[in-house]
Amino acid sequence: MGQEFFKEIFLAICVAVGFAVLFSTPKRALWVVAVLGAAGFTVRNFFLQFVSDNIIAASLAGASVIGISGLYFAHRVHTPPIVFTVPAITNMIPGKLGYQFIIGLLKFVSEDVNSAQIQTYLEILSDGLRASLIMLALAIGIIFPILVFNTQTVKNKDPQEIIRRKVERNKRLIRSARLKNKRR
Repeated sequence: MGQEFFKEIFLAICVAVGFAVLFSTPKRALWVVAVLGAAGFTVRNFFLQFVSDNIIAASLAGASVIGISGLYFAHRVHTPPIVFTVPAITNMIPGKLGYQFIIGLLKFVSEDVNSAQIQTYLEILSDGLRASLIMLALAIGIIFPILVFNTQTVKNKDPQEIIRRKVERNKRLIRSARLKNKRR
């Protein structure tokens, strides 16, 4: 179990770094891609084995770890987070489900439908829906932290400072709303 798990992590790192090289990620950020790819893959597999058997929720958890960690490392490496978060999730893309869905659709179009095949077609649609939801979960996991922290660049932006400023802004808004209510 342990040796097989480390082999899978190594392969996940190879896939992530391979796609990073393909997308021309700067050399200074390749180690970040490797770390994020391994972290996301590990979280997804841990979630699948010990928390829930839901691949969609597990993929969302893994992608969220990649997205949040990507913001942190973007500040440290001085590179936009999308540069290394996209290659890091490539090992979680549901290729087998997508393949089964497309092959099933091709069979559906080329054959006549009878009642015995209805169950098969429902399974095909289930594969397509699961693949789509996994891809949606991966996209949300990567993009949500960027939207929450409202940042396209990482220059002069520390995640702790951003959180502190947002909390202070919310406190000011609450105080001003209370003052307006008292005046009425």
